[in-house]
Amino acid sequence: MSANPQSPQNSLKSGRWMRSTCKMCLHSCGTIMHVTDEGVVNKIEGDPTNPSNNGKLCPKGNSAIMRHYDPKRFKQPLKRTNPNKGPGVDPMWEPIGWEEALDLVAGELKKTIEDDPRKILPSLEDFQKMHIWNWPLAFGNRNCFQSGGTMCGGAYHPVNGIVHSAFAVANDVKHCNYWINDGTGDGFSSHLHAAAQSNWVANARIDRGMRCVTIEPRLSISAAKSEEWIPIRPATDRHFALGLCHVMVAEELCDYRFLRKDTNAPYLVGPDGYFMRNADGKIYVWDSANNCAKTWDDETVGKLALEGTYQVDGKECQPAFQKFRNILDGCSPEEMEKITTVPADTVRRVAREFAAAADIGATIEIDGRTLPLRPAGYNYYRGAQGHKHGFQTNHAFKMVNFMVGNIDTPGGLMGVTLDDQWIDRSHVELGENGMMKPNPHQLGPVPPFAYPPNSYDLLEYFPIGLHPPHLNLEVFLNPEKYGVEYKPDVMVICHSNPIWALQGPREKWFEFMASMRFIVVCDIIPTETTQWADVILPAHDALESWNMTMIEPPHTEGMCMRQPATAPLYDTKSEEDIFYELSERMGILAAYNEVINMILGFHHKPELMLEPDKKYTDKEIARRRGLLWNDKDIDWYIEHGHSVTERRSDKWYRPWEGMRLHFYIEDALKERDTLKANMEAANVPFRHDWSWLDYQPLPTAILDPVHEEPPEYDLYSIFYKDIQMNFGESLSNPWIKDIVYRDPVHIALILNPKTAEAQKLVQGDIVRIDSPYGRLFGRIGTSEGMHPDTLGVSNSLSRAKTGHSKVAHAGGHYNDLLPYDLRNTDAVTGQPETVCKVKITRLDDWPEVLKNGGTVYDIVDEISEPGKGRKH
Repeated sequence: MSANPQSPQNSLKSGRWMRSTCKMCLHSCGTIMHVTDEGVVNKIEGDPTNPSNNGKLCPKGNSAIMRHYDPKRFKQPLKRTNPNKGPGVDPMWEPIGWEEALDLVAGELKKTIEDDPRKILPSLEDFQKMHIWNWPLAFGNRNCFQSGGTMCGGAYHPVNGIVHSAFAVANDVKHCNYWINDGTGDGFSSHLHAAAQSNWVANARIDRGMRCVTIEPRLSISAAKSEEWIPIRPATDRHFALGLCHVMVAEELCDYRFLRKDTNAPYLVGPDGYFMRNADGKIYVWDSANNCAKTWDDETVGKLALEGTYQVDGKECQPAFQKFRNILDGCSPEEMEKITTVPADTVRRVAREFAAAADIGATIEIDGRTLPLRPAGYNYYRGAQGHKHGFQTNHAFKMVNFMVGNIDTPGGLMGVTLDDQWIDRSHVELGENGMMKPNPHQLGPVPPFAYPPNSYDLLEYFPIGLHPPHLNLEVFLNPEKYGVEYKPDVMVICHSNPIWALQGPREKWFEFMASMRFIVVCDIIPTETTQWADVILPAHDALESWNMTMIEPPHTEGMCMRQPATAPLYDTKSEEDIFYELSERMGILAAYNEVINMILGFHHKPELMLEPDKKYTDKEIARRRGLLWNDKDIDWYIEHGHSVTERRSDKWYRPWEGMRLHFYIEDALKERDTLKANMEAANVPFRHDWSWLDYQPLPTAILDPVHEEPPEYDLYSIFYKDIQMNFGESLSNPWIKDIVYRDPVHIALILNPKTAEAQKLVQGDIVRIDSPYGRLFGRIGTSEGMHPDTLGVSNSLSRAKTGHSKVAHAGGHYNDLLPYDLRNTDAVTGQPETVCKVKITRLDDWPEVLKNGGTVYDIVDEISEPGKGRKH
């Protein structure tokens, strides 16, 4: 890799090229930045030496220049002088110096910590800096007021942790020949390293003719570029997956060797749902060759039974595979078609194509290992899994892959780690009875059970969960029901926009924000949340700061360095400087350094551990992360930009070799019963409201509650993004905003033309959308690329006026339409429902408030109560 990267074109001005890493979403594509002789950044491209993105970069990566030079950036610390707060209310900012700002903030935080540290609500969402994300641990706070990881993957990440001991998943693009995307744009427009993955997938399609099939309600970029788009009714993807499994089991298209050798599918399940164990705790299997029960590790077992009913110790039992087959008996493609609308013939054809492409029995030699080759993978993400029964839904998708034996196998569905931290780190560990140890807590352990709850979002009641931040509102509105003994009064927010991102009605969230005694925000630009702040602590942007990161890269591993392209343009600081200064003033500096040592893995090399009473710069922490990975110092990274290589095959392919995977998730029952016992012992008053049936060791065909809304809500509504809005840092950027609002699918509420005709609507009609929980306004657009039962709402239509001009295409927020209660929350993981039922009312004109520059939240009752408007 050259110390002076060059580009064949793109800049007419003389200057120098520098290597760095993108920060325009949570991932870490390698970049090269051109800085002119005058010190101006005038071009950003992908770094061709980085094998993750191979020189490719999405529109957001290029737009980092506009973030850097955005005239609306916060230029110095600010203090609010207007005591009134609300959406659109001018804070009347007063510039102040850093010493005053830090003293003020630290004083307010210390006051609350001395009273009760639980009263602080953090929303720290810089995913590239987990040492900032976890700062509240330094004062014993486990609250969470941020959406990151939850709406998109609240159930996705824990189930990945159980099945793969990993944070995310991706199909193995190096060997896959049949790529299914369900509710995701992986490889085309979104999710893991979007630009990088798009390049890998494009090459696979050109080089090997890889076939792509996309299942989702909308003709997304992934669907449009696939060989086949299968439209599906929203919130029914689990039923589609179960239909596929039905066909593969009924037609014996499964990898039975894998199921017997590498999973717990042969383990015998008793009448209580638990595995059958002997007095020593060893699990039984059935030896069909000798027609008797034996322990799983008995070397005399002739052939492990996958099917049948047996008697062991006087109890009737069945192999876990048989238990799943029992469920599949009611999941024929014909039965599932009634739910999904996907024709039964399509399901059967796709199941057969998928199994055939998996080429069960094939092997491949990789780095001296003979491995199974299963070149077919069922990939999925937020759109498919973001539902009330998210735990079961994710498990159902895994089962499609289990059927063909492709888990972590060349060509199949691979576990993707969040951050390995050092080269030789293994992310798998042997658990009990030969099974891989499940690791659902990918962002840190769940706090211990307590009643009254210590976490305002009730995290201690989700022992397999991530965090359910939407429940902050549920608890705020019903504190007596949940027995909380405190009321949060301070928010600490960093690179997060919770008032925009969380589901539930904005009006109630506004009440929540207004109830705070003090709010501090560390950010770069104005957002819907910064207008509520009492103090703004302005941060460096990504072209002014240092970092070293590895964030869930598919196919590759290694550290990506971020370095400043320019000196800070304004009186800003790095997040490290800000939180270190606060920590020192609050008396938690030593505790914070210990948190960083733990979170970043510095304990692995004691010489890298931070000293208790020292403050460290962003550059020094980046330096230590590079040393931890490959013993290379910061100067090496400045020259090379990264240490990224293709992922080592022993860590990528079947790293759990010799262990058994969790086909049957008994831990769901263990956690359920432990939680239930704790709730009973503590006499928790809402224990009878808990959805105990959500805890299932195998996925079922139960319907999500969204399908049970009153019949007047006759359409399903979904929201969607494209690559230019993937994750954060999007519409507040003028360059991104410009390309988004030139696209018709991002300025209208999209209906299928036949649906619009049935609703007596035409393109351009102004409408009001009501769900049982909220409302929004907009114009109708039509497209054949929308399922007939579906109203599509672009994520671009859910922005409010901040520092940039307001959105003129709609009024309201999609998240207002969504529920935020326990009924629509997965009791296992905390995953909230992200689909809603709606009805449409045509209006003759925009409400007067919207025409006069107001927002939907200024409308008292100009039309009528929700659900009572004039319907055509």
